[in-house]
Amino acid sequence: MINIISSTATKASKGLKKNARKPGEDNLRWFERNYPNDETAVVVLLGGVSPAAFRLRVAQSHVRHTLDPSSWSHAVLLGERQSDIGETVVYEISLEPAAGMGFPAPTNGLQEAVLKSYASAAEYPNIAILGVPVSLSEVLHSQERFRMQRAVLDTVDLMLRWLAFVWGAASAGNPLLENHGIPSAAMLDVVFGAAGFDLTPGLESRASCPEAIWQSAKWWHEYYEKQNLPALTGVFFDKHSFLPTVEQKATRTRKR
Repeated sequence: MINIISSTATKASKGLKKNARKPGEDNLRWFERNYPNDETAVVVLLGGVSPAAFRLRVAQSHVRHTLDPSSWSHAVLLGERQSDIGETVVYEISLEPAAGMGFPAPTNGLQEAVLKSYASAAEYPNIAILGVPVSLSEVLHSQERFRMQRAVLDTVDLMLRWLAFVWGAASAGNPLLENHGIPSAAMLDVVFGAAGFDLTPGLESRASCPEAIWQSAKWWHEYYEKQNLPALTGVFFDKHSFLPTVEQKATRTRKR
Protein backbone atom coordinates (compact mmCIF):
# COMPACT_ATOMS: atom_id res chain seq x y z
CA MET A 1 0.00 0.00 0.00
CA ILE A 2 1.22 3.50 -0.85
CA ASN A 3 0.92 6.05 1.95
CA ILE A 4 -0.42 8.96 -0.09
CA ILE A 5 -2.63 11.85 1.00
CA SER A 6 -5.11 13.34 -1.45
CA SER A 7 -5.36 17.08 -1.93
CA THR A 8 -8.58 18.79 -0.87
CA ALA A 9 -8.54 21.10 -3.90
CA THR A 10 -11.56 20.79 -6.19
CA LYS A 11 -10.05 22.62 -9.14
CA ALA A 12 -6.73 22.12 -10.90
CA SER A 13 -4.09 24.84 -10.62
CA LYS A 14 -4.39 27.73 -13.04
CA GLY A 15 -0.61 27.91 -12.98
CA LEU A 16 -0.36 24.93 -15.32
CA LYS A 17 -0.92 25.64 -19.00
CA LYS A 18 -1.27 23.10 -21.78
CA ASN A 19 0.66 23.96 -24.94
CA ALA A 20 0.77 21.49 -27.82
CA ARG A 21 3.76 20.96 -30.06
CA LYS A 22 3.66 22.62 -33.44
CA PRO A 23 3.65 20.31 -36.49
CA GLY A 24 7.08 18.70 -36.89
CA GLU A 25 8.40 20.29 -33.69
CA ASP A 26 10.76 18.26 -31.51
CA ASN A 27 11.03 18.59 -27.74
CA LEU A 28 13.96 21.02 -27.84
CA ARG A 29 12.02 23.52 -29.93
CA TRP A 30 9.05 23.10 -27.58
CA PHE A 31 11.37 23.69 -24.58
CA GLU A 32 12.68 26.88 -26.18
CA ARG A 33 9.15 28.26 -26.53
CA ASN A 34 8.12 27.40 -22.99
CA TYR A 35 11.25 27.77 -20.85
CA PRO A 36 10.74 30.05 -17.79
CA ASN A 37 12.45 33.44 -17.92
CA ASP A 38 13.29 33.73 -14.21
CA GLU A 39 16.07 32.26 -12.06
CA THR A 40 14.01 29.58 -10.31
CA ALA A 41 14.84 25.90 -10.51
CA VAL A 42 13.25 23.94 -13.33
CA VAL A 43 12.05 20.35 -13.15
CA VAL A 44 11.18 18.54 -16.37
CA LEU A 45 8.77 15.61 -16.44
CA LEU A 46 8.99 13.18 -19.34
CA GLY A 47 6.67 10.42 -20.46
CA GLY A 48 8.47 7.86 -22.58
CA VAL A 49 7.23 4.90 -24.62
CA SER A 50 10.13 2.43 -24.27
CA PRO A 51 9.47 -0.88 -22.47
CA ALA A 52 11.13 0.53 -19.33
CA ALA A 53 9.06 3.73 -19.52
CA PHE A 54 5.90 1.67 -20.00
CA ARG A 55 6.66 -0.37 -16.87
CA LEU A 56 7.33 2.80 -14.86
CA ARG A 57 4.17 4.52 -16.04
CA VAL A 58 2.00 1.50 -15.23
CA ALA A 59 3.69 1.09 -11.81
CA GLN A 60 2.56 4.60 -10.88
CA SER A 61 -1.11 3.80 -11.52
CA HIS A 62 -1.32 3.05 -7.78
CA VAL A 63 -0.69 6.74 -7.09
CA ARG A 64 -3.72 7.69 -9.20
CA HIS A 65 -7.28 7.28 -7.93
CA THR A 66 -8.32 6.14 -11.42
CA LEU A 67 -5.63 3.41 -11.40
CA ASP A 68 -4.72 4.11 -15.03
CA PRO A 69 -1.07 4.52 -16.10
CA SER A 70 0.71 7.78 -15.40
CA SER A 71 1.61 10.13 -18.24
CA TRP A 72 5.13 10.39 -16.77
CA SER A 73 8.06 8.01 -16.52
CA HIS A 74 10.98 10.27 -15.56
CA ALA A 75 11.81 13.54 -13.77
CA VAL A 76 14.99 15.60 -14.09
CA LEU A 77 16.47 18.85 -12.80
CA LEU A 78 17.82 21.32 -15.35
CA GLY A 79 21.07 23.14 -14.75
CA GLU A 80 21.79 26.68 -15.90
CA ARG A 81 20.26 27.30 -19.30
CA GLN A 82 22.72 27.39 -22.19
CA SER A 83 22.41 29.47 -25.37
CA ASP A 84 22.12 26.15 -27.21
CA ILE A 85 19.28 24.75 -25.12
CA GLY A 86 20.17 21.18 -26.08
CA GLU A 87 23.46 21.56 -24.18
CA THR A 88 21.72 22.48 -20.91
CA VAL A 89 22.87 20.05 -18.23
CA VAL A 90 20.33 17.55 -16.92
CA TYR A 91 20.72 16.12 -13.39
CA GLU A 92 18.96 12.80 -13.02
CA ILE A 93 19.01 9.17 -11.96
CA SER A 94 17.93 7.36 -15.09
CA LEU A 95 17.31 3.62 -15.33
CA GLU A 96 18.36 3.69 -18.97
CA PRO A 97 21.01 6.45 -19.28
CA ALA A 98 22.44 7.07 -22.73
CA ALA A 99 26.02 6.86 -21.39
CA GLY A 100 25.39 3.68 -19.39
CA MET A 101 25.22 3.09 -15.65
CA GLY A 102 28.93 3.18 -14.92
CA PHE A 103 29.66 2.68 -11.20
CA PRO A 104 26.92 4.64 -9.38
CA ALA A 105 28.01 4.21 -5.76
CA PRO A 106 30.42 7.20 -5.39
CA THR A 107 27.77 9.71 -6.56
CA ASN A 108 24.74 8.08 -4.89
CA GLY A 109 23.48 7.25 -8.37
CA LEU A 110 23.41 10.89 -9.53
CA GLN A 111 24.04 11.28 -13.27
CA GLU A 112 24.62 14.19 -15.61
CA ALA A 113 23.40 14.34 -19.18
CA VAL A 114 22.26 17.07 -21.59
CA LEU A 115 18.75 18.09 -22.55
CA LYS A 116 19.17 17.02 -26.18
CA SER A 117 19.09 13.43 -24.91
CA TYR A 118 15.34 13.97 -24.66
CA ALA A 119 14.82 15.79 -27.96
CA SER A 120 12.78 13.06 -29.65
CA ALA A 121 9.04 13.68 -29.56
CA ALA A 122 8.50 10.09 -30.70
CA GLU A 123 10.45 8.60 -27.79
CA TYR A 124 9.20 11.13 -25.21
CA PRO A 125 5.75 12.31 -26.38
CA ASN A 126 4.72 13.68 -22.97
CA ILE A 127 6.65 16.66 -21.61
CA ALA A 128 6.24 19.23 -18.85
CA ILE A 129 8.34 22.13 -17.60
CA LEU A 130 7.71 22.99 -13.96
CA GLY A 131 9.08 26.10 -12.31
CA VAL A 132 9.84 25.49 -8.63
CA PRO A 133 10.01 28.63 -6.43
CA VAL A 134 13.55 27.98 -5.17
CA SER A 135 16.73 29.44 -6.61
CA LEU A 136 18.68 27.03 -8.78
CA SER A 137 21.88 27.78 -6.88
CA GLU A 138 20.31 26.59 -3.60
CA VAL A 139 19.09 23.38 -5.19
CA LEU A 140 22.45 22.65 -6.80
CA HIS A 141 24.16 23.24 -3.46
CA SER A 142 21.93 20.71 -1.70
CA GLN A 143 22.38 18.34 -4.62
CA GLU A 144 26.14 18.37 -4.13
CA ARG A 145 25.64 17.32 -0.51
CA PHE A 146 23.22 14.61 -1.66
CA ARG A 147 25.99 12.92 -3.65
CA MET A 148 27.81 12.11 -0.42
CA GLN A 149 24.80 11.25 1.75
CA ARG A 150 23.57 7.76 0.97
CA ALA A 151 22.43 7.50 4.59
CA VAL A 152 19.76 10.14 3.83
CA LEU A 153 18.48 8.37 0.71
CA ASP A 154 20.26 5.38 -0.81
CA THR A 155 19.32 5.76 -4.46
CA VAL A 156 21.72 2.99 -5.46
CA ASP A 157 19.41 0.65 -3.56
CA LEU A 158 16.38 2.20 -5.31
CA MET A 159 18.03 1.71 -8.70
CA LEU A 160 18.51 -2.00 -8.04
CA ARG A 161 14.93 -2.44 -6.85
CA TRP A 162 13.48 -0.66 -9.86
CA LEU A 163 15.75 -2.35 -12.39
CA ALA A 164 14.63 -5.73 -11.06
CA PHE A 165 11.00 -4.69 -11.49
CA VAL A 166 11.46 -3.06 -14.90
CA TRP A 167 13.40 -6.06 -16.22
CA GLY A 168 10.97 -8.56 -14.73
CA ALA A 169 13.68 -10.29 -12.70
CA ALA A 170 12.54 -13.27 -10.61
CA SER A 171 9.54 -12.30 -8.46
CA ALA A 172 10.36 -8.58 -8.17
CA GLY A 173 7.19 -6.61 -7.41
CA ASN A 174 6.30 -2.95 -7.79
CA PRO A 175 8.65 -1.06 -5.40
CA LEU A 176 6.13 1.77 -4.94
CA LEU A 177 3.85 -0.62 -3.07
CA GLU A 178 6.58 -0.84 -0.43
CA ASN A 179 7.10 2.95 -0.49
CA HIS A 180 10.34 2.80 -2.48
CA GLY A 181 10.26 5.77 -4.85
CA ILE A 182 11.41 6.00 -8.45
CA PRO A 183 15.07 7.06 -8.07
CA SER A 184 15.22 10.37 -9.96
CA ALA A 185 11.98 11.71 -8.46
CA ALA A 186 12.96 10.58 -4.95
CA MET A 187 16.32 12.33 -5.37
CA LEU A 188 14.63 15.55 -6.47
CA ASP A 189 12.24 15.42 -3.55
CA VAL A 190 15.08 15.11 -1.04
CA VAL A 191 17.20 17.78 -2.74
CA PHE A 192 14.36 20.32 -2.90
CA GLY A 193 13.41 19.49 0.67
CA ALA A 194 16.95 20.30 1.78
CA ALA A 195 16.59 23.62 -0.08
CA GLY A 196 13.43 24.40 1.88
CA PHE A 197 10.64 23.38 -0.51
CA ASP A 198 8.31 20.38 -0.17
CA LEU A 199 8.02 19.07 -3.72
CA THR A 200 5.40 16.40 -2.97
CA PRO A 201 3.31 17.31 0.10
CA GLY A 202 1.04 14.28 -0.30
CA LEU A 203 3.76 11.66 -0.30
CA GLU A 204 6.87 10.75 1.68
CA SER A 205 10.05 11.90 -0.08
CA ARG A 206 11.53 8.40 -0.20
CA ALA A 207 8.40 7.17 -1.99
CA SER A 208 8.26 9.97 -4.56
CA CYS A 209 7.67 9.44 -8.26
CA PRO A 210 7.05 11.62 -11.35
CA GLU A 211 3.28 11.23 -10.97
CA ALA A 212 3.46 12.57 -7.39
CA ILE A 213 5.37 15.65 -8.61
CA TRP A 214 2.74 16.16 -11.30
CA GLN A 215 -0.09 15.89 -8.79
CA SER A 216 1.64 18.44 -6.57
CA ALA A 217 1.78 20.88 -9.47
CA LYS A 218 -1.82 20.23 -10.49
CA TRP A 219 -3.69 19.76 -7.22
CA TRP A 220 -1.65 21.03 -4.24
CA HIS A 221 -1.68 24.75 -5.09
CA GLU A 222 -4.02 25.53 -2.18
CA TYR A 223 -1.63 23.85 0.25
CA TYR A 224 1.23 26.09 -0.87
CA GLU A 225 -1.01 29.16 -0.65
CA LYS A 226 -1.91 28.31 2.96
CA GLN A 227 1.81 28.03 3.71
CA ASN A 228 2.34 31.50 2.15
CA LEU A 229 4.49 29.90 -0.54
CA PRO A 230 4.30 30.22 -4.31
CA ALA A 231 2.91 27.11 -5.97
CA LEU A 232 4.49 25.17 -8.81
CA THR A 233 3.81 26.61 -12.24
CA GLY A 234 4.51 25.31 -15.69
CA VAL A 235 3.62 24.24 -19.19
CA PHE A 236 2.88 20.73 -20.40
CA PHE A 237 1.77 18.53 -23.27
CA ASP A 238 0.57 15.05 -22.35
CA LYS A 239 -1.29 13.77 -25.39
CA HIS A 240 0.10 10.23 -25.25
CA SER A 241 -1.75 7.60 -23.22
CA PHE A 242 -1.59 3.80 -23.07
CA LEU A 243 -5.37 3.76 -22.47
CA PRO A 244 -8.16 5.85 -24.03
CA THR A 245 -8.69 9.13 -22.19
CA VAL A 246 -12.10 10.25 -20.96
CA GLU A 247 -12.30 12.65 -23.93
CA GLN A 248 -11.42 9.87 -26.41
CA LYS A 249 -14.02 7.54 -24.89
CA ALA A 250 -16.66 10.28 -25.17
CA THR A 251 -15.76 10.88 -28.83
CA ARG A 252 -16.05 7.17 -29.63
CA THR A 253 -19.44 7.02 -27.90
CA ARG A 254 -20.76 9.93 -29.94
CA LYS A 255 -19.54 8.34 -33.18
CA ARG A 256 -21.45 5.16 -32.39
